[in-house]
Amino acid sequence: MVQVLWVEDDPELIQPFRLPMDAANYGLQLVSYPCWDDAKVALENEFDRWSAIILDAKCKYHRDSKDNAVKFLGEALKDISKICESKKRTIPWYVLTGGAETEVADSINDERLKWDADWTNSKNRTYYSKNTDTEDLFHRIKYHAHKSPRIQIQEFYRIVFEAIEECGIDDEAYNALEDLLVPIHFPDIIDDKDYNDKFEKAREILEYIFRSMSEHGLLPDWGKQINLQWSSCILAGKPALNKKGVTVIQSNKRILPEAMAKMVKTMVNVIPPFCHSDGGNEEGVSKKEYMQYVSSSTFLLRSFTLQLCDFILWYSNYLREHPNEELNALEWEVIDRNAIKSKREK
Repeated sequence: MVQVLWVEDDPELIQPFRLPMDAANYGLQLVSYPCWDDAKVALENEFDRWSAIILDAKCKYHRDSKDNAVKFLGEALKDISKICESKKRTIPWYVLTGGAETEVADSINDERLKWDADWTNSKNRTYYSKNTDTEDLFHRIKYHAHKSPRIQIQEFYRIVFEAIEECGIDDEAYNALEDLLVPIHFPDIIDDKDYNDKFEKAREILEYIFRSMSEHGLLPDWGKQINLQWSSCILAGKPALNKKGVTVIQSNKRILPEAMAKMVKTMVNVIPPFCHSDGGNEEGVSKKEYMQYVSSSTFLLRSFTLQLCDFILWYSNYLREHPNEELNALEWEVIDRNAIKSKREK
């Protein structure tokens, strides 16, 4: 069962036939502590046990304290944040109260918006009412417990996900990157074979990055089908050539650092053929053959995933310094407009 650290000093609610039994119907086990002193010890000593924390707003800070929502919540939320930061894992917390909003609202900080913003948006409240919201709370704790790995990943890679939003990269890239990062830190979630079937996710991320670059003038508008090869060449300051070796697009400036240019070129050459289980015959790149040599390890896709994070960070930094779309578009020139036009029509 999902383990929930519960700070509550009302003996009537703690009885097994009250909240704990209701929670059990949702697969939750509420473990109660009457004051924050005791709950803090449990949180520190058994940190990995807990998937959620429920705080009764009008509870005791010390064993001999009086109920005081402002004091209790202020100290408890400060300690939770500090402990989670030291353990490098976020535990969602929720305030459950029978009191009025005026007693608790000002003491509840915005950290909870990372996992509970939709509750506030829909109910216009930062807390849960003991009178009307306990079932909703249990349902949401169960949901967030399953979603928790993604919450952790969003924290671990916060600057990367912030960069995705800053650059206006499509939300699908955000989701695809989560899909690739979660198994790196939570390997039990997925088998190696299933993870190696996610090269398509890496290709999607590349395409959405290049599409965003087109919107900011760093690349041409490819239309429906992004040309990965030509995009990587333009960014590296090299001409984009057709199959006959004729220049289609002339690049006037290398904007990618040399190491980054080589990294992106490798991903562009390897990821597309690896999106197919048979490996295809594209430039002799075979996923099946490669996997045989490395005992079907997941290290290649993991490395590409982390390289994509660096690529996104570079892009956001470059865009801050070069925000002008028209000036960015001066760094390349279309030589064969018919070739570009045919690409847009596909």
